[in-house]
Amino acid sequence: MRRLGDLSIHNRLLLVALLPAALLATLITGLVLYRSTMSLDEALRERGQAIVSFLAPAAEYGVISGNRANLYELLQAAIAQREISAVAIYNQEGALLASTGRFNVLEPTALREIDEPSTSRGPVNVFVATAPVVSRGVVFDDAFRPGWSAVEPPPVRTIGWVYVELDKGPSQREKRLVIFATLGLALVGLGLTGIVGLRLARSISRPVAALVEGVDRMAGGALDVELAETASTAELGALERGFNTMARSISESHRTMQSRIDAATALLAHQAQHDPLTGLPNRRAFEERLEESVAVSKRAGDHCALCFIDLDRFKIVNDTCGHAAGDELLCRIARLIRQRVRDQDVVCRVGGDEFALILRGCSRADALRIAEHLREGVAAFRFSWEDRLFSIGASIGVTFIDGTHATVADLLMAADSACYEAKKRGRNQVVEFTPLGDRPASDGPVRGVDEGFEEHVELHAQSIVPLGRASGAAAWLEVLLRVRDTAGELRQPTDYLVRFENREAPLDLDIGVVELACAAVAQLDSSVAETHPVSVSLNVSRASILEAPVFLAHLRASLHGNAIAPQRIVFELPVPLVDQFPDECRSFAAGARELGCRLTLQQLDGGGVRHLKSLQPDYVKISLNALITAYGLEAGCNLAQALAGMAAALDVTPIASEVEDPVLLETLHAFGFAYAQGHAIASPRPIGEWKAPVEQPAPAARRAIS
Repeated sequence: MRRLGDLSIHNRLLLVALLPAALLATLITGLVLYRSTMSLDEALRERGQAIVSFLAPAAEYGVISGNRANLYELLQAAIAQREISAVAIYNQEGALLASTGRFNVLEPTALREIDEPSTSRGPVNVFVATAPVVSRGVVFDDAFRPGWSAVEPPPVRTIGWVYVELDKGPSQREKRLVIFATLGLALVGLGLTGIVGLRLARSISRPVAALVEGVDRMAGGALDVELAETASTAELGALERGFNTMARSISESHRTMQSRIDAATALLAHQAQHDPLTGLPNRRAFEERLEESVAVSKRAGDHCALCFIDLDRFKIVNDTCGHAAGDELLCRIARLIRQRVRDQDVVCRVGGDEFALILRGCSRADALRIAEHLREGVAAFRFSWEDRLFSIGASIGVTFIDGTHATVADLLMAADSACYEAKKRGRNQVVEFTPLGDRPASDGPVRGVDEGFEEHVELHAQSIVPLGRASGAAAWLEVLLRVRDTAGELRQPTDYLVRFENREAPLDLDIGVVELACAAVAQLDSSVAETHPVSVSLNVSRASILEAPVFLAHLRASLHGNAIAPQRIVFELPVPLVDQFPDECRSFAAGARELGCRLTLQQLDGGGVRHLKSLQPDYVKISLNALITAYGLEAGCNLAQALAGMAAALDVTPIASEVEDPVLLETLHAFGFAYAQGHAIASPRPIGEWKAPVEQPAPAARRAIS
């Protein structure tokens, strides 16, 4: 059986309308039937009593005289009455004097108990009325005569009885008629009430059900929901109109928002894949399409070519006329390149003044021809800005996607290396990548480093020692650049580096340092035991970061040529450089790790902590001298301890650098540092003079390590 809570609103409204009406109709019908049957029974009783009350006096003479003929006439007149089925007259002794119809004979004892007209229930469908026949005598009242007195009336005596049986059949028929009529009227009333209740329930439940259906459709995601305004009441009509207004508002808002989301999504997708200045695909899109080209080449044997284009003398325009002129030049060069390649080719801007070109379905000869045609177009282009005319060129490196390179990274390094070679050969050239083993022998490891400068570059080294170690030297060196001028004085390379970065190929210095350092490490390996392999830290400049593929390709070649494991190379990235080029530094770190090298984040302070998670270096250098100078001895030491603890918590090994005071040596290990470096431990010396450490007992406390 369904619970009341499970009923629908339509059924509940019907229940509310019909249940009281049904209860009321039942009560009224029951009351009417009860009163009607009681009235019919009472009328029959009164009729029977009236009949016997009439027959008893009329039969007095016949009973006294014994005139049966008179009694039969009386009985015939009585039985002719409706509902009378039998009549009998008894004498004083209870003997039957006359009768008509079939009736039940009464015993004399039962008759003698009747002393007044009475009624009772007889057999089935029979009502009995009985009355005594009394004799009152004749009284002559002569009391009006003088001298006479009133005579006592004779006593009343019963001389017989009149017995009448009335048939209940007519009364029962009337009862049934009353019952049927009452029930019919009740059913008609209930039917009319049901029709009214049904119409009332539908007038409320249908609009409500339509509202519920509309809400469900909107919850299911349908937006074009509108209800037919058919409510019969003002309240429900207002609710339907309000719902339609709300649905239209939501639908319109959703369409507007969806259109904005679609437009924003399309814009973000376009911006994520395109350079905002030139409109060309950016480096991310370039790498994705390069991976697709490599996959197609491996699967279908379709050969493609990859070109790296580096603009010559772009820096002159940018520095002379400003960034607005540089941006305009890049846009014009982008249009020029796009016009000189085929529709199926992909042109991307991958850096400041660097472009990449993927030539699809292209043979070697066609690729070189397209690249040369492109170089000629850039060389012939003249850029005018504020009455000044500039000419530029393009150094183009070409490599081929034909399965000879194992990975996309190898392809990028090959193309970048070829582009770098084009710039070294005098710029404005097209150079095809040649594997390292196929190149002609170089004249020297530092070719081009000192060219155009009077100073001479030397490499020095400073030990990085584990705390607690007794020796003054360690198997970990940081390579430092020193410049010896024409007077033979050794000085810091600051001015030299600034002038070198203004050259067209500032990466030459980093490559030269790498070649010198690898050669020096190879010489050290021949003079130390195998149990003391020398690790080398190399400082990274902006040029190495911005041209990471070329730099790492040269490093790989130098390591391979000198039989040095990449794990022994530790690159040091200064925090200011990471702040300036965060994305490029992350790319450099990924390439270095892929090669097998380690990383150190140097000059760490409170602001550089955010790079620990993005770069995930192996080591951090915390300058004790810089912190003490900036914040004082106590605060500087506390800050150094906090930074060391933070690095250790991120599984990064902390190194204390620029340790100048021997007094601080005892506290460094307690601060959480694992390594230390500085003049209080070991001064820089020429890398060729470095000797392997010799194990000896620990020196006395606070002793400076020379």
